[in-house]
Amino acid sequence: MSFSVDLVSEDSFYENITLGITRVLESDPRISNVAVERRPPCDRVTISNWEQRHSSILPEDLRNFYASSDGFQLTWHYKYSGKDNYNTDEVLPVGSIRVNSLSELCLSPGLKDLLDFSLTRQSSGPRPLLNTKSKVFELDACRNIGKVCLINTSGSWSIWLATRDGAWGWLADSFTHYFRMALVHLGLPGWQAAFSNLPLIPWAEQLFLLLAPHLLERTEQETSLVATGSETGFNHIDPNIFKSSVRHHKNSRQSN
Repeated sequence: MSFSVDLVSEDSFYENITLGITRVLESDPRISNVAVERRPPCDRVTISNWEQRHSSILPEDLRNFYASSDGFQLTWHYKYSGKDNYNTDEVLPVGSIRVNSLSELCLSPGLKDLLDFSLTRQSSGPRPLLNTKSKVFELDACRNIGKVCLINTSGSWSIWLATRDGAWGWLADSFTHYFRMALVHLGLPGWQAAFSNLPLIPWAEQLFLLLAPHLLERTEQETSLVATGSETGFNHIDPNIFKSSVRHHKNSRQSN
């Protein structure tokens, strides 16, 4: 996946960055109001100032992303028949894929409180290895589930979910990997928890079962999601890749 801006066509840039997922969503008659917020890129000075302020060099893929777009927001709604009048569709805001703007990529008070709470909770599951020099930034508020954390420890970056219940869930070792997973999971509420094998809130699980049940299956024959007709390998998204990655990551941490 490339995050370089196509100066010839802004439409082409957003088609490429989303791997054509908007067309996949719009092809479902139950889905409406698919929208991608278009944002200007960050210039070199802005990115450099952020790095100096936080004493952290952004990973190359995330730096290229912000040089193309100052954050990201894709949303979509789900149409369903009302209980009282089955001839009238009601619309529910459901899907959201968000990446905070560069100015919002920081240790917010809410994130700090959540981190303090999470790190004091006893848990048998995986958790990031943090030290006094670790830097934690809020990549996404993740609605009511928790916070998506971009963590830098000794120059190594990773992305984790810190839930409101104090649990941790590993998501990815690179921003590109995380962003692809968000597209695979269609921005469904709480997909980060589902990927990390953490409990889903009941209404979010119902949406998964209704719209994308294959994303909750734990078999090796999961259905592949093809976002575009391009022959480029980066544009073919297979959820099996991500399920295998998280299992491998957990096993490797347990053996250490």
